[in-house]
Amino acid sequence: MLNYIKSEAYRNLRTKGNYIFLLSCLSFVTFINIALGLYASTQYNFPYGNTRFSFSNLYAGMGMPMMLCVTIVAIVLGQEFKHHTLKNSISYGITRKQIYFSKFLMELAVSAINLILICSAFIISAYAMLNDSGAIYFNILIRSIIACIPLFIFSVTVAHSLYFIFDNDIVAVSVWGVIVVVVPKLLSLAGMGIKVFREIANWMPWNMLTATFYGRTKEWGMTWSTNKGMIKCFVVGIVGSIIFYIIGQRIFEKREIK
Repeated sequence: MLNYIKSEAYRNLRTKGNYIFLLSCLSFVTFINIALGLYASTQYNFPYGNTRFSFSNLYAGMGMPMMLCVTIVAIVLGQEFKHHTLKNSISYGITRKQIYFSKFLMELAVSAINLILICSAFIISAYAMLNDSGAIYFNILIRSIIACIPLFIFSVTVAHSLYFIFDNDIVAVSVWGVIVVVVPKLLSLAGMGIKVFREIANWMPWNMLTATFYGRTKEWGMTWSTNKGMIKCFVVGIVGSIIFYIIGQRIFEKREIK
């Protein structure tokens, strides 16, 4: 299996899609802070030209990075199902469990690299272009990123399992959207009138990313703002990842590879 993992690493190092995706994200987050900083420099008493505002936009909008996890999975898998190349690996004696795990490992590695580089670019550009609002907002941002890591892993795991279940990009992404986004939102709506649905909705990863803005203090409140909430993020992310990983692997072991 080690040789297969090495081959996957080599293939991903030579995949242009990984670099295009990373460069696009780096350019986007850097541009946001540069544009905000330049605009703030031309305005008198502009209240948003600071790291407080910039950082809050990220930790209050963690749903976007969660959705980008699907793109990373698609890039790493390299459309192997579409081009029917996965059966070649199986014919060489590599087991389905090894294939399933190796590609999942690559997805996590690529996701981690992207997360570190993109967040670093965002933070550096924010401090370079905006007024420093204090260490407290940097600490909140780092806490938010740490809390969301297991939820991002959950997103990667769901997308990974669905690609191996359906071997179709459109179907996999559509089902991911239903499971991760649509169902939690529907449960939240149902929870307005039924308590049991509200309790279930509170444990949905997507709903846990939703921030509450308090107008009086002008601060965002997140699930991970408390230690209990932080633990909740890790429990939900880890348990959910294990469940979907096993489901995807079991189905992949039984289905026919065309």
